[in-house]
Amino acid sequence: MPDLQRFDARRDLDWEKAWKAFDEDGGLIVESFIDPELLARLQADFGPLIQRHEPGSTTEGLWTEFHGDVTKRITGLPTHSQAWVELLCDERYQAMGDRYLGPNEYWLNTGQLICIGPGETPQMLHRDELNWPHAMRQHEITVTAIFALTDFTEANGATVIAPGSNHWPGALPKVPEEATCRATMTAGSALLYSGKVIHGGGANVTTDQWRVGLHAGFCCGWLRSEENFQLTIPLEVARTLPARARLLLGFSSYSPEFGGRLGLVDYDDAARLLD
Repeated sequence: MPDLQRFDARRDLDWEKAWKAFDEDGGLIVESFIDPELLARLQADFGPLIQRHEPGSTTEGLWTEFHGDVTKRITGLPTHSQAWVELLCDERYQAMGDRYLGPNEYWLNTGQLICIGPGETPQMLHRDELNWPHAMRQHEITVTAIFALTDFTEANGATVIAPGSNHWPGALPKVPEEATCRATMTAGSALLYSGKVIHGGGANVTTDQWRVGLHAGFCCGWLRSEENFQLTIPLEVARTLPARARLLLGFSSYSPEFGGRLGLVDYDDAARLLD
């Protein structure tokens, strides 16, 4: 059975080797990515939010099954946590976006808590780039981090992933069980992965454990992001955010090196509204 390569942020991490693993396998795990103090703040900020949020999806049909009946999905996170804003601006996290999508060429696609509850069934395996089926191409259009806010174990729903499937042909090819592994990791670690790799949330077979992850992906700036941040984050909160966070959340306009600017207000940078 294949496995993901693991790196440790507490040691002298060789990022070139990490990105080589990303390219070959479609993902890798960086253990202890989040500093313990920042992790504690994230857990404290999000704990009450998770507690009062109801599981399941209000959208009937495919999305009800895809999102899970016993899974909580929570967005609009910068409104609730300065610690998340700090993690959003982490230079190592930025390096992934810069490398695969181009410096200042991407948005945050979504920053959501995914909390898999006891008794949840496995999620359908998928590629994240299928959010934009007509935009799929040879190079990356989306890359993602899942930050573990609790331990991810095989029992409580650690992500199922097929290493190397980022090179497989077809949109949703059949995935033999022996071609997959589980992204088990301790709280504070991160799974960094390609939008092309096949993966999905695992089954939670426990009776009393919630698997809490912060799913935070980037997408190309010319794509519509999954989360509508301008509706989940009030302007008065956006005005308090650092410039990089504003850019990633779409409160600044997208200006590629070549081509027209996007997301303008009166044909000027939207960031002027926050001045």
